[in-house]
Amino acid sequence: MAKVLVTGANGFVGNHLVRELADAGYEVVGVGGPKLPGMKDPEGLTEYLVVDLNNPEEVAQIDFTNVTGVIHLAGMAAVGPSFDEPLKYVCVNVGLEVNLFEEATKQGQKPKFVVISSGALYDPKATMPITELSSVLSNSPYAVSKIGQEEMGKYYATRGFEVVIARPFNHIGPGQNLGFLVPDFTKQVVDAERGECEKIMVGNLEAKRDYTDVRDIAQAYRLLLEKGKSGETYNICSGTSRSGQEMLDLIREKAGSSVPVEQDPTRMRPSDTPDIFGSHEKLTADTGWQPEIPLDQTISDVIADWRSRE
Repeated sequence: MAKVLVTGANGFVGNHLVRELADAGYEVVGVGGPKLPGMKDPEGLTEYLVVDLNNPEEVAQIDFTNVTGVIHLAGMAAVGPSFDEPLKYVCVNVGLEVNLFEEATKQGQKPKFVVISSGALYDPKATMPITELSSVLSNSPYAVSKIGQEEMGKYYATRGFEVVIARPFNHIGPGQNLGFLVPDFTKQVVDAERGECEKIMVGNLEAKRDYTDVRDIAQAYRLLLEKGKSGETYNICSGTSRSGQEMLDLIREKAGSSVPVEQDPTRMRPSDTPDIFGSHEKLTADTGWQPEIPLDQTISDVIADWRSRE
């Protein structure tokens, strides 16, 4: 049984990815921070290692022997807060990856790495749909940190590692916490159902983004580990964009909510761009991946998830 290391295994995407890998027959070792009270191991996990990936001495606890693949999810993932903590985002997101590669090198091991970058680093003025050849733009500290991760991955490829770079666009689904559009809207709708708020506060509803179900994203990561070509970069996206207004309307429709909406200027981002969507043609050609879960189902599952939370 092949062994795969997943960093950030107890995070939003990590939980779904561990299940995806385990269902495909992999032995999955998770790496992440201390588990919060009541937090359970992701379903299908063989072992969970509590490791501060910022600390090379702690990273040395990871045994890379017999590890055939590493899917590196861990890091700081929200664009908005990166404007307030630019240095932290760059140091953490690049540093975690370097520590993993260096420790594997010290142990004489060279597992295949799938480095998780982001579709958020593309130039929003690029011709749509965005392909892997579209220009990138350092339009947020988060984007800068992801560009740095990609470049470090390319460096370690010159050191003998197989490295595949994934650029997922916006992903949504059950288990996602606050700080992102869909869970932020959904929680407010559920709070209104419970009588805990009287209106939904929103930012810019005109910007359009490309949303993919997190479970489809997890499948894409597995397929990139199995079939992705070393040295290549792959978009993971639906190929369709939806505005914030469309997403809010769908959430309210699926929840049966008529709670009023009010715009909050503090929720406006300094670099909101009008419309971004990508092409997954390259990913599909090399791995056979296609998005399978319809948006209606995703939103219904997200609503059910938030209704189940206390």
